[in-house]
Amino acid sequence: MARILIVEDEADLRMSLEEDIRRQGYETAVAEDGERGLELGKKGPWDLILLDVMLPKMDGFDVCALLRKAGVSAPIVMLTA
Repeated sequence: MARILIVEDEADLRMSLEEDIRRQGYETAVAEDGERGLELGKKGPWDLILLDVMLPKMDGFDVCALLRKAGVSAPIVMLTA
């Protein structure tokens, strides 16, 4: 089963994404802010990371850069408004 990490601070969007993705048969984990997203991202392996740009504590660009620096090679899709 593919594993997808969702890093999104907006609760309604985060829950909707998680529900839709799980309904398709994927395993998910969620983070509400950049720091938690970075922490979970490093604990992979992930098949995909959905990463919001505007996050509390650390923005998505910084999370992405730090994940790459840590050797995380999972595809990352940046979510923007």
